[in-house]
Amino acid sequence: MDLFQNKPLPVDKVMQLRTQGLTDNLIVEELKNQGFTPEQASQAISQADSSGGGMSGMNMSQSEPQQQQQQQQQPHSDEEGNIYERIEQITEGIIDEKWDALISEVKKIIAWKEKIEEKQTQMQNDLTKLKEDFKVLHQGVLGKLEDYDKRMQDVGVELNAVGKVFKDVVPEFVENVKELRAFNKERKEKEE
Repeated sequence: MDLFQNKPLPVDKVMQLRTQGLTDNLIVEELKNQGFTPEQASQAISQADSSGGGMSGMNMSQSEPQQQQQQQQQPHSDEEGNIYERIEQITEGIIDEKWDALISEVKKIIAWKEKIEEKQTQMQNDLTKLKEDFKVLHQGVLGKLEDYDKRMQDVGVELNAVGKVFKDVVPEFVENVKELRAFNKERKEKEE
């Protein structure tokens, strides 16, 4: 850590990365890859914001020719290629993470769908069984009604037969009652 403590803050590097369109988060990641601490990267970004990319972030003991020498020593194309590789890696990491989350959610949806289909199949089976039970019950009730109707017809026939018997028997019974009444009346008269 002491080694990095003496490094000048990379304010110019922050400004350069910003001109390439990188966000502050990506700049912090890039500076961490170059050996700066997150605190140094944050300080460099803050100084770049406040100074507009001036020399306030650099060590005051460094002169401008030394800065130019350092910039010439670091090839820009390698840095740009490295930055784009890092951006690509970070982007791929984010995409992979989001893809894994999406797959996880899709698996949950598929499991839910399978449960619903299973319940639907069970309900269809229950409904089919209920229809069959209702059909059996309906046939049983119709059978009982037919049996009841047949019994009622038999009772009707028996009532007709009893009616005919009464038709023949009642007049004779009435005649016998009249005779009995007349006989009873005669007897009472004789006793008096």
